Amino acid sequence: MRAIAPVVFWLVDDEHLTPAAVDVSCAAPPYEVVEHLLRALGAGPDDPARAAGRATAVPPSTPLTLVEVADGVATVAMDPTTPITADRLPLAVGQLALSVTSAPGVDRVLVSIAGEAVQVPLPGGALTARPVSADDYAELVPDRYRDRGKPGGMTAGIGCR
Repeated sequence: MRAIAPVVFWLVDDEHLTPAAVDVSCAAPPYEVVEHLLRALGAGPDDPARAAGRATAVPPSTPLTLVEVADGVATVAMDPTTPITADRLPLAVGQLALSVTSAPGVDRVLVSIAGEAVQVPLPGGALTARPVSADDYAELVPDRYRDRGKPGGMTAGIGCR
């Protein structure tokens, strides 16, 4: 199954992330798709999505800036003053990684603050300085969106994969 649109991941039931299609084509240039996804994440779920129980661990109006897309890695700059609590940080980074890697040609995300790559938390709390992938956060996604044939992997039908 080939998806027709990139997706942004929203928080449901305070512990899982679920995809929602966004209004941009997988045929658009990767840089354009990622910028669109970052704007959607920064804006938060719209009124119908909130009414359906969707939320975000990324504080609304959070500036998320695409630095570059190179060799399958999207580098995203975050504002150092973004108020994300430690318990919500893995969910926020999961939203970022899962959403951005739904863009064509993007396999991993590197988070930077003030021009420097930073360590980000994985779902279990361990920190990593390497670029993270959707598979790193697959456990935050309901089973129906995971590929049981690929350990910890996301299904190929999500986003532009």
